[in-house]
Amino acid sequence: MRVAILGSGSLGSLYAALLSRVDGVEMLIHGRGTHGAHMAAEGLHLEGESEHFVSNADVFFSLDEVGLPPEAFGSIDYVLLTGKADQTLSLASLARNLLTSDGYALCLSNGLGHAERCQEVLGPHRVFAATSTHGAWRPSAGTVHWAGKGETMIGALPGGPGQSEAQPLLDALQHAGLSPEWSSDGIATVWRKVLLNIAINPIAALAGVENGELLRPDLFSSAFSTMLEGAAVARQERVSLPSNSELEEQLRHVLVATSSNMCSMLQDLRSGRKTEISVLNQAIVERGERAGLATPLNQMLVAMVTALHAE
Repeated sequence: MRVAILGSGSLGSLYAALLSRVDGVEMLIHGRGTHGAHMAAEGLHLEGESEHFVSNADVFFSLDEVGLPPEAFGSIDYVLLTGKADQTLSLASLARNLLTSDGYALCLSNGLGHAERCQEVLGPHRVFAATSTHGAWRPSAGTVHWAGKGETMIGALPGGPGQSEAQPLLDALQHAGLSPEWSSDGIATVWRKVLLNIAINPIAALAGVENGELLRPDLFSSAFSTMLEGAAVARQERVSLPSNSELEEQLRHVLVATSSNMCSMLQDLRSGRKTEISVLNQAIVERGERAGLATPLNQMLVAMVTALHAE
């Protein structure tokens, strides 16, 4: 089975490193910038929850600045899109070139709307919904730190492929230690991850703390209240969600499991990169306005993150 990782930042590098250890899986890892160049020249180091070195003699590293090798076109069975929100369309276009005629794609990026964008480019019949709660960050170019074990959820979208089509990838993810689970409701799966992201990412980023610090009562109260605003919007859109008490339990579980992780938004702010606030809390605000629901906490977090990034 041939798997490609497109957009190999922190999360993509984690998945690439772990999948590269699975027998029978051939990897193409596509990155960019200093991190991508370092991987192509020196390989990829995994540290944290597990240690592993991915040699450039064992997998194929490609660079966005150079482009994909033509010989890889039409040869990939599964493509995992793990880039930032603003990369989804461009990465989906790359996936279209790489996939076999019966290949499939899944987008692990944060936020709302990514699966729909992939469907526009690739067609609904070859796109899964997907989310991840694994924690990862990059201490240096060519190195990824696995900061907390989570789960990988893969789900069906309307008009999309089902579990039988996903099974080979689910098996590989299981062997890689990425704890995959299948969901028959991919839309609900994406929303549940978005609710975690809107609760954790902006507050941890603004406070400048690792995820575990949000277990402090004052910060947890703010995070959970932000999550409930998003849940109200999701339910208004008839998304099937667990009860509020179950959502609270899931939030605590993820904060404990990824307690030492620096969330992606904190990494982006510290590096001066554009954050994903527009597809997270801002998306909640916009959908809330359309539904006639007030989302003041999400609106405040959007304003604060946007102002901090502008500085």
